[in-house]
Amino acid sequence: MKKLGKVLLAILGVLLALALLLLAVRLVNGFRYPEPPALAVNLDPASYPTTVPGATVERVDLDRLQGFHLSPDTPSHDGLVVIWGGSDGGPDFARAARIAGQGYHVLSLFFFGQPGQQPILAEVPLEAFEDALRWRAEHAPGPLTVIGTSKGAELALALQARYPDIDNLVVYAPTTHTWQGLDFATEKSSWTWAGEPAPYVSFRHADPQSVTAMFAAMLLNTPVRLYEQYASALANDPDAERAAIPFKLSGHLLAFAGEDDAMWPSADAARHWGAQAPGRTEAHTYPGAGHLFGAHDGWAGGFAMGGNRAGNEAALAASDTVLDASLAAWHPAR
Repeated sequence: MKKLGKVLLAILGVLLALALLLLAVRLVNGFRYPEPPALAVNLDPASYPTTVPGATVERVDLDRLQGFHLSPDTPSHDGLVVIWGGSDGGPDFARAARIAGQGYHVLSLFFFGQPGQQPILAEVPLEAFEDALRWRAEHAPGPLTVIGTSKGAELALALQARYPDIDNLVVYAPTTHTWQGLDFATEKSSWTWAGEPAPYVSFRHADPQSVTAMFAAMLLNTPVRLYEQYASALANDPDAERAAIPFKLSGHLLAFAGEDDAMWPSADAARHWGAQAPGRTEAHTYPGAGHLFGAHDGWAGGFAMGGNRAGNEAALAASDTVLDASLAAWHPAR
């Protein structure tokens, strides 16, 4: 019995040492991968400013239509630009403010997580976009450009396949397919249409080793790389073609992506969309850039985004130049 007790104590000591080592590794990694301030997301509408350079900000709170109207001090372009962010739930307010400051009316919108909306990014009704169309008819008629990033790009692409009201589309870090929603308690589609779930690619089809790598990164508190999960799920799903998003846009499309995206295969998707209608559709991909452009080192929100700071910043500057020229062409000057 004494020998068994010593063995158990030894095992307990090893387990305790491993737990302490794991805790130390997690603490160190927490300092190694701080959250980049440039990508911080604010989900409280009440805390947003009421003015930005060149524009005033008005809260929009109309059932499913949740976000802000950025009204330029000197309107110089007809129509409306609608913007939303990605799976972080934010309205991509910084981009909206920059565009509004150039004389455009902008709706900067949340598409889930606010009153009147789905609480998480799962089974979001695509028909909610009709609230924005009604608002536009009353407040900012004219050309309509929709801008989305990541899951917001997926949403924007799903909408162009259903709403001919959209004149132009800009997608950052896009996908080619509809994906499983982010309700990890129950598997659901990201979107619904006419009350039915949109066909989607399921994470169940991801290679097991990619899932193991994800949990290992979570355990060690390092940025979680999801590229292999998305890529393998898409390659392995026998019904993936049902979830492919068709191209039905009659106007122009810009697709931007980083060649070093660590989240999902957005560069391939950008090239796919850019090839749909040459002359109307363009793809711009950037080496050294990841899933999100801007001032960060390749991670955010606990996830690996890819790219490096120089590449991500250069991609933001270059894509802004292309976007500004395109918006000016699509929305005539007054």
